[in-house]
Amino acid sequence: MSNIDSLNEAFNRYLDYDDVSVAALQSYHVDYYLAQVENGGFSQFVYNTRWDGKIVGWVRDGLIAMQAKKHAALFEKSAAILNQFTPEQLAQYLEGEYFGENHQRDSLSQFDDAFYSLNEREDLIEINHQWLKKHPQLKVLDEAEIADYLDQAATKIPNLEQRVEAAKKNQPRYFKIIQALCAAVEQDLDEVTMGDPSHEYQGEQILAWHFLTEQGHFYMLDLGDKAQMYQGESKELVVEIDLAPLELTGE
Repeated sequence: MSNIDSLNEAFNRYLDYDDVSVAALQSYHVDYYLAQVENGGFSQFVYNTRWDGKIVGWVRDGLIAMQAKKHAALFEKSAAILNQFTPEQLAQYLEGEYFGENHQRDSLSQFDDAFYSLNEREDLIEINHQWLKKHPQLKVLDEAEIADYLDQAATKIPNLEQRVEAAKKNQPRYFKIIQALCAAVEQDLDEVTMGDPSHEYQGEQILAWHFLTEQGHFYMLDLGDKAQMYQGESKELVVEIDLAPLELTGE
């Protein structure tokens, strides 16, 4: 979690993947893979990442680097299922409805039980933790020192203004909505933690985006013309906003 928090703080300062440690990125993406599979299986990992080659590469390399050999082998068994998909079938899966009758989703989940069983014996969090702890490039700092370290790194970005503008332009729809919700209740967004496509709303399943502010855990529902922010534990509605002023059309 410390590694994840540090990377998120780096990205918040407009540092990018080329500016940070390869090992940190590998750990970061292995943790993301674990969270996705534990939440909804390998099919959810594929669906939420769009099977992005860079993300897949970070996970593959990370599992190998931290010597999680059995997890790496199981990842390849699950990934091999996608070799049976035609490009059209993969595109149909990634752009289609995740829930309901979905044979592609079900086929991608055939090794989920094997993953859960393996992880009980060889916990990826512990493997990840021990690998980072013993890494020869590890630099141990307290929170204040980390902030100062990252601030100094950000001052060395040669094209900072361009990165800031590009980041604002390329922010995904869900991120802009979460920022607007936080502004509506005068809270500062800390980080977006995950998307949960299995959230139930009015009898139907909908994608919920979970995030943290200085006041705790919340989640957002994008309802098309409006969005709602809920408290994470109590699930009480915090605020609802109209999305029309955000100019999200086409995003």
